[in-house]
Parts: sequence; C-alpha cells; structure tokens
Amino acid sequence: RPDGRHTRVAQFNLGYCYANGAGVVQDSSEAVRLYRLSADRGYAHAQSTIALCYHTGTGVPQDSAEAARWNRLAADQG
Repeated sequence: RPDGRHTRVAQFNLGYCYANGAGVVQDSSEAVRLYRLSADRGYAHAQSTIALCYHTGTGVPQDSAEAARWNRLAADQG
C-alpha cells in the first residue's frame, strides 16, 4: 500500500509475536524494536505498549521517565 497505513499495525502485530513467542522464538528486544517502529508511525497502542515495556524493564532497561513519555504520546492521541 503506497501510504503505509497498515504497516504500523503489522509492525505492532509482529512485535506481539516476538514478545509472546507466537510462531517465532521469543525475543523481547526484537518485540520492542518492532513496537517502536509502529509507535514512531503514530500507533497509540504501540506507544502504550512501549511505555509498559519501559515501566517493567521488558526488552529495555527499566526507565520510569521514558515510560511516562511514551504514555503521554499515546494519551495525546485520545
């Protein structure tokens, strides 16, 4: 699709697969990388998921400030 509107959802879904080991070897770091690609495209669900990763330290170092930043980005979208 030329506008890439579905790309962000596909990236998020693939990240979910890596986070949960669904059809691939579980890899939290790869999950976060894919969530970030989706989040950078403005997908609020990915942004809130990255916030949770930072809050819990899953796939990234635990960082409350970074978690809050991602939560704000997601919240700004409604």
